[in-house]
Amino acid sequence: MTRSAPRAPFIPTPLSVVHAALRAAWVTPCDIVYDLGAGDGRVVVIAARDYCVKKAVGVEIDPVLVEVARAYAKIHGVADRVEIIEEDFMKVSLEDATLVYIYLYKSINEVLRPKLEAELRPGARVVTVDFPVPGWTPVYVKRLRDEADILRSVHVYVIGLSDRRWSTRHAEITSTRELEAWLACPRKCE
Repeated sequence: MTRSAPRAPFIPTPLSVVHAALRAAWVTPCDIVYDLGAGDGRVVVIAARDYCVKKAVGVEIDPVLVEVARAYAKIHGVADRVEIIEEDFMKVSLEDATLVYIYLYKSINEVLRPKLEAELRPGARVVTVDFPVPGWTPVYVKRLRDEADILRSVHVYVIGLSDRRWSTRHAEITSTRELEAWLACPRKCE
């Protein structure tokens, strides 16, 4: 039996924070991005429109927000690479995701962690805004001020390093350059 996701209110991520989070997580055209609790779809639309990702999937349980997100993707001309799924994100497979974006409470991130560990491949990235994933070590943390001058934090995790399940190599990586070399996304996508 799949556990249901706890509910969280829709709080739109400021656009500057979305861009900072995607850049911090090394988003590339090779990526398949999932936004869990996608709200109005701004993250998946920005990923598709501004970063030309292969595919962007928003998972949202609120039917009104699902329709808003689908309309937003059409308006911005990326509906061919953006999919909005109306579902509880705990029931959606993440096996093809290379990057997962999360703006959820710390307690929800903790409930979500076993699913991420079970379904994501080594090298997949998870980026969270403001709330960390308990039990994981971020490979990168960026602090910034948003449009309202509120201090925000972006945490980037890499499956196989942050969760320490797949490798002990995390101790050897001491710089962003070493991490990028370890991830080594090919320039040409499949």
